[in-house]
Parts: sequence; structure tokens; C-alpha cells
Amino acid sequence: MEAEDKFAALRTKIFTESLETSNEPRWGYFGIPGSLAIGDNSYAPRLTKKPVAYDEENTTRNIQACPTKKGTTPDVYFKFETPLAIGDPFVDPGIAMKKGKVWMLDPDATFKPPGKVKQSINKLGYEYVEHCDQVKDPKEVKEKYSDYIPPRNILGGASKRGGPGVLTGGVLFGFGEPGAFPEHIPDDYDAARKQRKKELEEHHGKVQEQSFKGLDYGNRYFQTNEEAFGGYEQPTHVPRDPMPDKAVKYPHESPFRPPNPMKRDAVGCLMGGIPEYIPCPEDPVVRKPKVEDAPPAFKTGAPKYVAKPTPSVTTLARNMRNERPSSFMRP
Repeated sequence: MEAEDKFAALRTKIFTESLETSNEPRWGYFGIPGSLAIGDNSYAPRLTKKPVAYDEENTTRNIQACPTKKGTTPDVYFKFETPLAIGDPFVDPGIAMKKGKVWMLDPDATFKPPGKVKQSINKLGYEYVEHCDQVKDPKEVKEKYSDYIPPRNILGGASKRGGPGVLTGGVLFGFGEPGAFPEHIPDDYDAARKQRKKELEEHHGKVQEQSFKGLDYGNRYFQTNEEAFGGYEQPTHVPRDPMPDKAVKYPHESPFRPPNPMKRDAVGCLMGGIPEYIPCPEDPVVRKPKVEDAPPAFKTGAPKYVAKPTPSVTTLARNMRNERPSSFMRP
């Protein structure tokens, strides 16, 4: 069964009023009647209870429990025990842990004052008077400085008026004469280049004609260790005698000299002399005859050039301008 419409009379009334006021002017739309959809639940989902089947009436239900309780109230626990401190008076833990009075064994022990000893830092004996700078009486200040005449400040003439293009007389301090315009001095266009040329000439005048070249082989220090770090006053290392030379030398009449001198030129260094010249064989160039029954040329399965599938998008003026904005800049 459909539910009874509770707003049927109200909807009919609003609809009738909307027809009567349809041709009347509405100032600022304050007199617009309400919508006819108020209270209309014809399209709203309806909750219907699922009917219980005959087979489910005698079905044994499983164990069910309520949702877990949250919080720390007594109804959350299975059994809540009352605290043992109910009815006991409150005792400050500081008082409970407070130490008792200390009794000196020696009656002439050091006297301890009951409070802080106040020691003044004023060694001169003058009485301190507050400044009260923040709270000043205006009348007292006026009476105090009524007869005071301050010293005269630096005075100057009124500033001259003028500007770019309107340099009237007396505006400038003057160059030689008061209010005179400065004399025009031309500036050389090549002043920087001439200054650089002058500095290079001064530099080259101080440089030697030829760069320094040492005759020493190098690969060693300029000074020995003894000269650089000083000699050793005390002897170092273990003193050892040099090993004697036990080689027996034969007394030759003259030093050894080979019977044949060393070959020095290119011809003499070769074992068999200069070889005979043999020209490089060259086959004559002959055009190959055309074979009529020759098989066709081999073709690969993949083409050499693959066309781009998106040429229209790539060559679009808008995309090209975004990729290369410098190429589309206006002069």
C-alpha cells in the first residue's frame, strides 16, 4: 500500500497561489512562492521488511553479542571495584615526606638566619630616587623649560627649484662661477681599448726577451737533505765497513774494440741489401655481362624508412610554437 500524502493539501494551495500570482510583478523576487516538490516522497526509496521464510523460522541462530563498550566508566568493566581511598582525608605527599626538626648536638652551632640576608650593592651611600620617566607631568615640564632658550640651529637658504631641461639660474652650485653650467668635455669612444693597450705595453716592457730555460735535468730537489734540514749532530744508522771488490781484473794492453764498425746508414743496416722493386698487379676493369635468367634482388621484410603516424599533430602551428618558441618570435 502506498503511504498517505501528508502535504497534498499544502501542495494544492501553493499551486493555486502560483497561478494567481503568475502575472504579478515581483520586486527582487521576494514574493516567489515555494516549490511544489516540498514534502514529495514519490521518488524516495521505501524501506520494506524482508518477509521471513518458512525454512528460516526454525533455524538455530549463532551466538550474538553487543558491541564493545568504550571509555573508562564503571559500565565498561565486568566488575568495578570501589577505590579504597573513599572516606580517607587528603594528605599532601610533601607534608608526609617532610623531615622533622633538626636538633644540633652542639648548642654553639653556626647560626642560620630565618630568611634571606639582604645585602645592598650601594657602596656610596646615596639614596636611590626613581626616575619616573614614563610618568611625567606636562605642566611641570612646561614650567621647568619655560625660561630655557635652546641654541640656534644651522640655517640655510631656501632650496632652488629646477629640473632636467629647466635649469634656471641659481639652481646649480656652480663651476668656477655661481650658477654656471659645467663645460662639456668630450669622451673618447676608444678610451677602454687605449687603456688596455697601454697596460699591455707596460707588461711586455717588464717581461724578459726569452723565457727561462734551465740546463739541469731536474727530478731532484734544489738542496740536499743536510742543507735543507741541517746535518745530524749525533751519528745515525749502524756503522758498517764497505764491501771489498773481489773481482780479478785481467791486465789488457788496450781497451776492447770491435773488428767491424757499426752500420750507420739505411742500406748498410739491412741484412740482404735493398730488395728489388715489384710492381703491384692490377686487374683490368671489365663490365660484368647482364644475366637474363638471374633471380630477383633480395628485399628485406622491414622498410628502410618508417613514416611517422602523427605528422598532422607534429606540424600543427600551435604545437610547433610551444616546442620552439624562439623560432616564432616576432622581430
